[in-house]
Amino acid sequence: MAIKITTLIENSLGQNHDLQNEHGLSFFIEIDGPNRQKILFDTGQSSKFISNAEKLDIDLSKTQKVVLSHSHYDHTGGLMSLVKTQKTSFDLYVGSGFFAPKYADDNGKWKFIGSNFDYEELKDKTINVQQLSNDMTILAPGVFAITNFPKTNSFEKASPRFFIHNGIEYERDYFKDEVTLVLESKAGLVVLLGCSHPGIVNILEAVQTRLNKPLYCVVGGTHLVGASEERLDESLKYLRNLKLPMLGLSHCTGDEALGRIQKEFPNSFLNNTGTIFSFK
Repeated sequence: MAIKITTLIENSLGQNHDLQNEHGLSFFIEIDGPNRQKILFDTGQSSKFISNAEKLDIDLSKTQKVVLSHSHYDHTGGLMSLVKTQKTSFDLYVGSGFFAPKYADDNGKWKFIGSNFDYEELKDKTINVQQLSNDMTILAPGVFAITNFPKTNSFEKASPRFFIHNGIEYERDYFKDEVTLVLESKAGLVVLLGCSHPGIVNILEAVQTRLNKPLYCVVGGTHLVGASEERLDESLKYLRNLKLPMLGLSHCTGDEALGRIQKEFPNSFLNNTGTIFSFK
């Protein structure tokens, strides 16, 4: 089974200056073999990922499954553009509580930062929506959606900035809807992260516990931007102990964390728009 992962959108632009970048994240996964799969993980905040896919000769109309890591705008904003422009049929996987409206406390003012669609709109478009409630769901052979992350590390505290509206009042968002995508390769597990709001260590510990296999590659966002010194130190200590052959972080990781990762992790790389990596 050959796995090819293309970063369709990221905060930063790589060497291909024909592409567009934005604050957002989107991966396209192609799996060859008897159980051929084409999976989209997140859709950035606009239609730019679609334009980038065209320039990279990726046919998004062949997408079979779309997985959204959580319902913030920078991971979901391009979904309806995909529906309107591609007219493709796919299964959509989201975490439990995905459709709760999300807000940020923006200096005392409520700022909506959720997705630009609701469940009824997706139903009208005849999209098959599956809300994941199990700790682990097999999407295809060797492809796992992981959610329900235990809060086992005290240094990974919920951000005081993020909230949901429960229909009556605002309450702290503990990101019950966060989904991580894991791919099984011969070398080990390949983990794709959205924003890691529950904490990157909590997430990776859950992945290892549930799949009981070594991690080979971790790519995506870690939300270490603005992290306390303790959280950053403990997170990097954990990653260091993993001795990952590949570590490709960016998006919400933050300049301070990225600077330290590039210094301290010789096998790390900056995951940019247009980055392509393959596994067997």
